[in-house]
Amino acid sequence: MIRWGYLLSFPNRLNSLLLLVVVFVATTELCHARFVVCVCPQQFENAWQPWIEYRQTQGYQIGIVRPEGSAASIREAIKSIANSRELKAVVLLGDTPTFSDGKFGERKSEHVPTFYSQAKVNVLFGSEPEIASDLPYGDLNGDGLVDVPVGRIPVETQVQLKGYVQRVLNYERGFTDAVSKRDVHFVAGVGGFGPAIDGVLTTVTRKFISQGIPGSFRVTMTQASWQSPFCPDPFRFGQHTLNRLNDGGLFWIYMGHGLRDQLDQIQVPGAQPIPIMKLENLEGVAIRGLPPVCVFLACYVGAFDSSKPCIGEKLILLEQGPVAVFAASRVSMPYAMSVMGDGMLRQCFRLREEVLGNVVTNAKRSLVVPKAADRTANRKLLDGLAGSLSPAPHLLAEERSEHALMFNLLGDPLIRLKYPEGVKLNCLPIVKNGESLEVSFQAPASGNAVLELATERGVQRFIPLRREQFDRNQSDVYDREYRQANDAVWLSDQWQQERSTMVSRDLLIKDVKPGFQTVRLVLRGEEQVYIGSKRIYVSD
Repeated sequence: MIRWGYLLSFPNRLNSLLLLVVVFVATTELCHARFVVCVCPQQFENAWQPWIEYRQTQGYQIGIVRPEGSAASIREAIKSIANSRELKAVVLLGDTPTFSDGKFGERKSEHVPTFYSQAKVNVLFGSEPEIASDLPYGDLNGDGLVDVPVGRIPVETQVQLKGYVQRVLNYERGFTDAVSKRDVHFVAGVGGFGPAIDGVLTTVTRKFISQGIPGSFRVTMTQASWQSPFCPDPFRFGQHTLNRLNDGGLFWIYMGHGLRDQLDQIQVPGAQPIPIMKLENLEGVAIRGLPPVCVFLACYVGAFDSSKPCIGEKLILLEQGPVAVFAASRVSMPYAMSVMGDGMLRQCFRLREEVLGNVVTNAKRSLVVPKAADRTANRKLLDGLAGSLSPAPHLLAEERSEHALMFNLLGDPLIRLKYPEGVKLNCLPIVKNGESLEVSFQAPASGNAVLELATERGVQRFIPLRREQFDRNQSDVYDREYRQANDAVWLSDQWQQERSTMVSRDLLIKDVKPGFQTVRLVLRGEEQVYIGSKRIYVSD
């Protein structure tokens, strides 16, 4: 049996205070159970109890560390626990004291302090010299690498914590048949690093999206360049950005410039810059489908030590907001940020890591000390272009280490991502226009099924407008083209699958542009969504 029982004390080596640690007492056979440390102020304990009980049903044992003393002393307590237990994650419950212009704000009883590391590289881009980071809480041997996942839930009240706990439980227990779990949404700002670097980043981004995410997933792009077909009416760009977030999905990813209280701006000839997203716009967040994990490959969006809450903090605490946010606390840079993004794609879509904290931890470790398997084609490309992307080509290792520090997870690190299940499709590799393509697969369940033929990512089914001059009277045309650009489907076949069995369906290939295309399946069962894809070539 497991029971509450002992108060263990650890000497605070920095200031001779005592740090109280409350742990579950386990019998001998449970000493090697999966253990999670929660750094939890006493006033949050009752609100956190439903989360504890839920994680216990999954086989985790939970320990509570009170946030007394410094961040270093709290880490020592965590390390002492890890010496005798299989530590799987660290959860920080509470905001951190503010830090601005080298000065700390008031530390309150509900605060959990963070660590600060001296920057060497991002200061060359104008960042503060101190990087706010929770990574050291998960560094158990002091080598600068994260060993266990760390997540911070930056709540200030019990009500906020209760609300977030309920959203985590709803996420993991529900959304079994949410079709939006096959969706990944990208929002891209304007680079502004110069034509050469911007061109490289555009090329790399296209490769990430086309090669890093399987064809069975549905991907949207909203791009803050009025000359792109992926740009809707620029004056409604912010609303379209919120619409994609509110649609729900597995991930919602922003790439571009950022500040603590707003994202980049879209530039339109003859008009004032138009914000992509500001703090006040977050009132419009009301996610209808699967609450996504929001990833911000941008500066400052995760600056949780700011004097006012940053966008990342605001989002994670919204009643109908995302389930987690991954963002930077300081100025970030293209090279290391892109490498980490590539690592996360690999963890999710190649290795299918189910625990969000492990996705982040593994991506950070591969960013700093890559193994042979981490050196994907995209990673090799980025490393080869690093001299062009980095402001300090002689400090690439330091740049990668700084980004592992500055990017923090706001949310529960034990969240189990809601991937759809895969289905293998079988069909001929080549088909002519006017012919039928027979597609067969083993249906794993009954439910609504859709088989479709979609164009490859980055290839349009239509001829986009030549946007040489901006015309405000064309707003509806821009919106229509934006929808077309994100609609990859040439044709589809929908039916009600009655049971689990071998299925064979014919797709009549008609009026399809010659070239490589993707056959996609989505089957919405009662307890899971199943997807599959097959790349084919369509000829005349």
